[in-house]
Amino acid sequence: MLNASHIVPWSKDEKRRADPCNGLALCALHDRAFDRGYMTFDEKCRVAVASAAKIDDAPDVHRVGLIEIEGRALRLPERFRPDAGALAWHREKVFLG
Repeated sequence: MLNASHIVPWSKDEKRRADPCNGLALCALHDRAFDRGYMTFDEKCRVAVASAAKIDDAPDVHRVGLIEIEGRALRLPERFRPDAGALAWHREKVFLG
């Protein structure tokens, strides 16, 4: 039940389309949150959640599935680890902060 999520979107860099280091395996909730800038990963591949996503009285799935995972480390693959430069690009260009 995982999506192949692109760190730098296809529309932004055609050369990275097939780059396995430009990808993350995320569930649908995290894929959408990542694409829309509500979450990203810091320099140590820990989850960062945008302040815009930290709403009062959030539904359980939102609270447990997004807000409460902040600071948790991404489980990294043995091969094709996410490119640090691509993650930095995401933090700068997509993440809502």
